[in-house]
Amino acid sequence: MVAWGKKVEITESYLKKGSEVAVQGKLANRSYETPTGEKRYVSEISLNELLMLGKKD
Repeated sequence: MVAWGKKVEITESYLKKGSEVAVQGKLANRSYETPTGEKRYVSEISLNELLMLGKKD
């Protein structure tokens, strides 16, 4: 998940590993090469909307 601006502050403040969320955004796939020459593939969601699900802690 990729986020900018206020969405970053919200995700940092309220989400932790295992938090249940629903996200809406643009899916992008990209690849890059590591310094050792290995090719890696990444899928990212550019966050447009975030809905926090589950119980409040």
